[in-house]
Amino acid sequence: MNEPTDKDRAGPTLPGIPPGLVGPVVSILGAAKGPVRRRQLLEELGRRGHRVSLAGVNRVLQQLKEMGRTVETPDGIRLRD
Repeated sequence: MNEPTDKDRAGPTLPGIPPGLVGPVVSILGAAKGPVRRRQLLEELGRRGHRVSLAGVNRVLQQLKEMGRTVETPDGIRLRD
């Protein structure tokens, strides 16, 4: 469940989400040993060549939450088990 699915790789469903960003976010969250904070996620996306604003990351996380793929905790975001 940690690998991006075809649905994750598909085009965005919410406005303001850069195409092709959902898959990398799922990949980063899946590789993390625990919850990931938004700023850490933003930095890792930058290291992987995805220049995006914090607002863009928030939109991706909103979409993943609506899809039931993530859980938000006080410590950060993680993929749902």
